[in-house]
Amino acid sequence: MFLTHLRPARLDDCADIHSAHEFSVRYACEHYYNDNILQAWLERLSMDSYTEAIAHRTVWVIEYKNHIQGFFQLNLPRAELDALYVHPFVHRQGLGTAMLQKAEQIAFNSGLGMLKLYASLNSVRFYEINGYKKISDCEVHLNPKVSVQVGLMQKYLHESDIIY
Repeated sequence: MFLTHLRPARLDDCADIHSAHEFSVRYACEHYYNDNILQAWLERLSMDSYTEAIAHRTVWVIEYKNHIQGFFQLNLPRAELDALYVHPFVHRQGLGTAMLQKAEQIAFNSGLGMLKLYASLNSVRFYEINGYKKISDCEVHLNPKVSVQVGLMQKYLHESDIIY
């Protein structure tokens, strides 16, 4: 039996995706962003957004010990990794790396030569370790009054880097 399993997300995964996303923002980001930013970020999370993403984007989940503990969301037309979140209680188990490798494989096999993303401050180092280069610091607006500092990052995808 495998401890981890990556698979395309299904509509009945939305509650588990939401839970992993919420816990990740709440606990993995708490030392990098103030309460006002975290609250605005959490208010943006909705079940409808996951339903919409599953219908129109590439969304995968990772199961660890038979429970969904993370997800990623790719916007292939924009060559962008929209989201990659792992439940903070299972950090450092290789789940984020496994999902990132799968996202890169899907992007490469879809004809993309580059992938970009907006990394939260707590995740910049993770992406750097995985070959992404920070292009610039920028702000993403969470609502009309609150914005969050992130790093715009990119990685050129090469066949030799893709793990199958």
